[in-house]
Amino acid sequence: MAEIRVGVVGAGGRMGTAVCEAVHVDADLVLAAAVDPHAVGADRCGVTVAGELRALADAGCHVAVDFTVADAARITLPWLAMHGMHAVVGTTGFNDDDLAAFRSAFSGSNCLIASNFAISA
Repeated sequence: MAEIRVGVVGAGGRMGTAVCEAVHVDADLVLAAAVDPHAVGADRCGVTVAGELRALADAGCHVAVDFTVADAARITLPWLAMHGMHAVVGTTGFNDDDLAAFRSAFSGSNCLIASNFAISA
């Protein structure tokens, strides 16, 4: 099986940090990028946190995990779709219009929104 290159958006938060660690220890995954404008320069399992989404593309991410807030994810998710990256979303606070927009945007890649995402899940 080929490695899956994963980026984490919101890598500076508690859940984002935990996702970085979980990706890092999984033999089938590579933590390729970490993004959080509030934690630029921090280290997450040997990856330096970047402040801009372009770090995901630069790192060749196949999938991004978003653990931010709804306002940030409304920008991130269309960007991921535009770049053909899959998304796993733990962010909450989306309305029906948001979900419809995401459905429309993700025509060439997939988006899973699991708003009750937790470490125990």
